[in-house]
Amino acid sequence: MARSSGQSSQSASPRAARGSQAWIWLAFIAVWCAMPAAAQTDAIDGRFALFTSWAQRSYAAGADTDYTEIIANLSFSGGGQPGSIFEYVVDSRVATYPSSSRDERISLYEAYIGFHSRDRQWNVRLGQMWLHELGGLGSVGGIFAEYRQPRPTTIGRWRVGLFAGLELATYDLEYLEDIEKGGAYVALDGDHGRQHILGYVLVRNQGLTERSVVVFSNFIPVGRSFRLYQALEYDTEGPAGVGDPELSYFMANLNYRISSVFGIQGTYHKGRSINARTITEDIIAGRPVPPEALQRLLFESGRVRLMVRPSRNISLWVGYGNDRNNDDDPTAKRFNAGFSARRILGSGADLNLSMTRTDRGEDTYDSKWASLGYSFGPRVYVSLEYRDTLSVFHLSRGDGETIEIRPNSEMYSLNSNINLGRRFSLQLQLEHLDHSDFEEKRLLTGLMVRF
Repeated sequence: MARSSGQSSQSASPRAARGSQAWIWLAFIAVWCAMPAAAQTDAIDGRFALFTSWAQRSYAAGADTDYTEIIANLSFSGGGQPGSIFEYVVDSRVATYPSSSRDERISLYEAYIGFHSRDRQWNVRLGQMWLHELGGLGSVGGIFAEYRQPRPTTIGRWRVGLFAGLELATYDLEYLEDIEKGGAYVALDGDHGRQHILGYVLVRNQGLTERSVVVFSNFIPVGRSFRLYQALEYDTEGPAGVGDPELSYFMANLNYRISSVFGIQGTYHKGRSINARTITEDIIAGRPVPPEALQRLLFESGRVRLMVRPSRNISLWVGYGNDRNNDDDPTAKRFNAGFSARRILGSGADLNLSMTRTDRGEDTYDSKWASLGYSFGPRVYVSLEYRDTLSVFHLSRGDGETIEIRPNSEMYSLNSNINLGRRFSLQLQLEHLDHSDFEEKRLLTGLMVRF
């Protein structure tokens, strides 16, 4: 999300409503009660994933550090077969860090129960949900209703959605106190995935307008050769009435397949990031808001890539772009090139190579990456990877002299993915990083269960 609503764990947790946990548990209870009814018409479709990561870093100065992370993800849904009137979805994530004092993080993306007509002309959802039509602003805990046009017209099928509710605290199973959220959208769905969405989101904070945002997205496919995707967010007013209306985020991605051999891709991103929640709370508390807090460039990037595919299994590409990460930063020039070959000489071997150079005037950054993989039948894939990164910085000592610093890092990794039937898969990754200032060893394991 390009422009923050202040949903950081630091700013959100102190204002979380302790009593609002009841909404979370009510959502879980509703889903649990709906599962038997929905299971009569549809089996549960879900996934459980458990990832563990261990890293040991040894610094040149002699100090060693250990870092351990455990992440569990549970997601399941049901009631989606034709003829059913129930649906339920749960998608949650828990991360814990045994080797440090870092707090456990809990993320609840969705936990709702839904009811819809048998022809899906209308549907209603209750609970915590993510409305993907609204992008990064689509998280809401409350009620959602949508009506879909019975029969498509020559231009597509119309949908209209309304929602209202509360906002969940980041990394905490609590809703934020005094934060209310609501809005609506209109969508037009066409053939081959074509979609146009226009929406509006209003976030209120203790009676003041924290954000008032128009959301737009547009996906246009033309045949098999042209794809255009666009998305934007436009704030119709500043937080708490301070600041001017402005475009806070815009993205465009164009793919054009000129022929069976040549293709071109162009991307452009621009976003501004201000902490709308902090600004609103400063206004409520009577604290002054500095002008620089209202205008901050997050990033601006424009890139173009030419792709060549001389055969079915061989691809080459070359790209050029300009990036800027701050209002006062100079534009950085970025050049990249790459090569990919799949099933070399009819075997199960794959080879990928890429190179990137970033030029920021006096400072340059180079990165090289290579990967060699092999498929041992349909169930096992193993790859070896190498990455080399060099940064060149020029720092002034203050006496007219310039110091050149050249930190370099090399990474070697062994990766494997093993599919144990339709339900189980394993992942194993070993890494060794040799940096100018330290060495690091990392082990990542993953288990995924589908049900």
